[in-house]
Amino acid sequence: MNINKILRFATLFESLASGEELPEDSKDLKTVLNNIEGLETYTARKNYAEENLKHLSSGSSRIVYLTSDKTIVKLAKNDKGIAQNKAEANPEMKSKYLNEIIKHAKNFSWIETHYLDKITTTEFEEMTGLDFDQFGESIRYGLKAVSGNSDMEKPEEFSKVEKSDIYKEVKKIGEKFKLMPGDLARISSWGTKDGRPVLIDAGLTADVYSDFYEDSSS
Repeated sequence: MNINKILRFATLFESLASGEELPEDSKDLKTVLNNIEGLETYTARKNYAEENLKHLSSGSSRIVYLTSDKTIVKLAKNDKGIAQNKAEANPEMKSKYLNEIIKHAKNFSWIETHYLDKITTTEFEEMTGLDFDQFGESIRYGLKAVSGNSDMEKPEEFSKVEKSDIYKEVKKIGEKFKLMPGDLARISSWGTKDGRPVLIDAGLTADVYSDFYEDSSS
């Protein structure tokens, strides 16, 4: 049997096991998002989203979907996902280097953002004049107080990177909202908009990490 069919049967079984009846499918995005928000279980929300949105990717805490309006919905898979959605939807966390949150569920079961093309390390360097690996190491160093990595040595190219606008802005945001630098230092966490790099994943704060990731038993 095709693996996709197996997965579909598995998610259907989970939905039936949860005992929660799913709403009717809809082509209207507002209806779809309202329906997801109204469901009680993570399993039901996921199963309904799989039927009404285009699945793009999945991590340990959230699933990313493309909507009919060509926007992105990040759906929480668990309590970790709720915490990350809530952190990323903070209305005070704004910057030209952050992807804008369009709206979010009241219970933070989902957040909606703009769809942005992913960026390559070559494109990042063309836009900023910085090698991405050097930028990433500099961000890790600049935010070592957030991550608790106090023994980290200053990167070789730090004096060049710290003068750049993108470093100054991302460091300021990272310090204010306690963003874990590991995600900021990964090219997969970045997209591109209007000729500049934009961070598309800003949900992992020090508090979220401490509550859900630091203890492997959580």
